Amino acid sequence: MKAILILAAALAGFATAASAESGFLDRSVVVAGATYRYQVYVPPGYDGKSALPMVVDLHGIGLQGDDGLQQTTIGLAAAIRKNRARFPVIAVLPQDQAGKRWLDTDMEDLAMAELDATAREFRTDPARVYLTGFSMGATGAYRIAYRWPRRFAAVAVIAGRVTTADVKTYSEADKAADRVANPFVAEADPFAALARGLGALPVAIFHGDADTTVPVEQSRRLAAALRAAGGELRYSENPGGNHYDTAEKAYGDEDFMPWLLAHARKPAK
Repeated sequence: MKAILILAAALAGFATAASAESGFLDRSVVVAGATYRYQVYVPPGYDGKSALPMVVDLHGIGLQGDDGLQQTTIGLAAAIRKNRARFPVIAVLPQDQAGKRWLDTDMEDLAMAELDATAREFRTDPARVYLTGFSMGATGAYRIAYRWPRRFAAVAVIAGRVTTADVKTYSEADKAADRVANPFVAEADPFAALARGLGALPVAIFHGDADTTVPVEQSRRLAAALRAAGGELRYSENPGGNHYDTAEKAYGDEDFMPWLLAHARKPAK
């Protein structure tokens, strides 16, 4: 009996130590027999006693790979490192695979699998799950939110694309695949179709009006469609802002996290 009690105490101590682990943590998930690496940020002081909000962050182009690390060098992860006190959340940081984009359905499914794995491992609040992304990640965030609007309490996107027809770096096969995988893209008015699909999901949009990578008109047209559909919108246009400094400004905004955290997903009726 004494040995059993000692073992139980040791296991309890191990569990406490594991639950206290914080910072950027290496994680992996197996999907369809393949292993994918990603990162999870756990704030200091996490003890598993109370459920924390969770944010899924999708990175931009150029950070694809399989090391599970590159995606933490800029964007939300960089803002967290500058001031962790601003981010009292568990953050899921997936990595898009080489040669892929977040608009590919298998990469969308991967991000959701990593969200689910994180929710199983840590104590999180299912009513306060948020989605954000920059550039290619924002383009993917629109599509993930369209497919799973009831999983998220709010979405924040920086310099995202709704349509891909005018993207010179995409092949015709890429554009056709986007239309098939993400049905709103093929609608006569993709912006209105996306707004309808998002429904009551609150959306924050950030874009620089001098962005030469993703035209600001993409965000302006979606913002107009969301307003017409009666959705909750926070729209912020950065005067003179380019593609990258707008992302830094958005994630550095003191109101960025408070706006997200002010929203909770309502139970289904």
